[in-house]
Amino acid sequence: MKRHRLFYGRSPGPLFGPLITCVIVATLAFAFERSMPAFHDVVQPVYWILAAIALIAIWRWLRVRSGNRREADRRKADRPGDDEDR
Repeated sequence: MKRHRLFYGRSPGPLFGPLITCVIVATLAFAFERSMPAFHDVVQPVYWILAAIALIAIWRWLRVRSGNRREADRRKADRPGDDEDR
């Protein structure tokens, strides 16, 4: 069975971990806030932090990794006495 790959061959699997964790923590914070409404002002920043974590995880997953990231082989360039390119 062929695995589904999206966005330049990247699997969506690594994206699901942070998103599921954020949803679980947000659900727990919401349940806590519903049971104790006085803590609304305390719990509200938790939602913003979770949203930021989710957006960062999505952004890092969507980043395009196209092209050759290494211009040349650095091992050859760093050798002393190697005058091939001169």
